[in-house]
Amino acid sequence: MITQRALNYGKVLKFLQVKEEVMDATDKLLNNCSALNEVLENPVIKRKEKYAVIDDIFEPDIADFMKLLCDHNMIGAFGEIKEAYDALMFEQRDVMKAKLFYATRPENVQLEQIKSMLCQKYKKKEVFLDLEEDASLIGGFVLYAEGTEFDKSIKGALSELQKTLIGRWHV
Repeated sequence: MITQRALNYGKVLKFLQVKEEVMDATDKLLNNCSALNEVLENPVIKRKEKYAVIDDIFEPDIADFMKLLCDHNMIGAFGEIKEAYDALMFEQRDVMKAKLFYATRPENVQLEQIKSMLCQKYKKKEVFLDLEEDASLIGGFVLYAEGTEFDKSIKGALSELQKTLIGRWHV
């Protein structure tokens, strides 16, 4: 879940027209270098030294923003800020994001059908589908889109059957 604070920072990045490639590179750098995070979050290290590290490592387009995050002890929230930024950029392009958990990876034709259904249902131009394998589903898939869950898994069907049988037993 994106906090209001992260959303506000995301809006700043959008307003500054920071490119998505720069955001991705910054996110990757912060995720892959824990020592960098430690330096930028360490209150003992002087601001001037942190700024020098930022100027050396980050793209010029985002360096001042990273300094702002340092000043407000928000470096650790960059992932959430990027998530808010991505959501704003998707909204601007009329693209929605959905997540599909599957037991067996659907074929490309099936994925296109799912995207088409979501485009029609939510009136979007395009769907970005995040795919993740989940063997516990046994078969089928679970799709999350715009706060709605579409459970077409064997695990979900078994759970519903169990609820029905328990309901009949207690009547």
